[in-house]
Amino acid sequence: MFNRENIAQAKADFAEKRYCHIDNILEKRYIKALYREVPKIPYGVWGCIRNSHNKYPAGFRENSDKFATTHQAHIDEGRGEFSYFHYAYWLHEDYHKIHNDPRVTEFNHVVTEDYSLIKPEYTFHDLVSEVTGFTNMYTNQPTYSYYDHTAWLNAHHDPRRWCAYIFYFNETWLAQWGGQLCILDKDEVTIKDSIEPFGNRLTIMDVSELSGERINKHFISPVSITADHPRYSLAGWFYQKETDGASPVKSQ
Repeated sequence: MFNRENIAQAKADFAEKRYCHIDNILEKRYIKALYREVPKIPYGVWGCIRNSHNKYPAGFRENSDKFATTHQAHIDEGRGEFSYFHYAYWLHEDYHKIHNDPRVTEFNHVVTEDYSLIKPEYTFHDLVSEVTGFTNMYTNQPTYSYYDHTAWLNAHHDPRRWCAYIFYFNETWLAQWGGQLCILDKDEVTIKDSIEPFGNRLTIMDVSELSGERINKHFISPVSITADHPRYSLAGWFYQKETDGASPVKSQ
């Protein structure tokens, strides 16, 4: 399922910068299926201001009056606060993992670490552990999402998590369309790096506090209204499993 030819470079990049991206991460038969099927997912509308997360009912976006009012309220109240507004589909229930394309179903099971259907010789856990050096972890909350010109994700840290990951499913994407993952420097003002959401790319980012400070505050730059299609991705986190100590375990 996963291509390994770029893992060594990703490992070196992660060691130096505490984040990396890996291109051509999925084998062709998987990425082709995902390019085709991810846009068809029945996404829901999600919004957050500060720590108040809301999922709106099915058909909410099609109700133009309610959508416009709610959307404007999130814009007004979200200024200067942590906020987001986007379209998402969680893989948190077994039935969410099943898809009419078997390759998408297999991918969904593997990224949720459910090996009841398939267990590759080289798992997603193996991949992330090799790149980061982190062990004794589990993944949680992988979520498909799309961003268009109505969506945003403000700058934030990912507390109580170990590392974040994002797969991109945009077969075509131009830099002028926006949607970059922007990583801030230590001053949390200057953009240290921006990663384009090019298709078949995986980004892995340290969001732990192993160094004694929070690092890699990040946001998504706005998607242009001129973009040909939304920015499609699947994102999630790895968490530390319960251990005798309070600190995450890092392999040597």
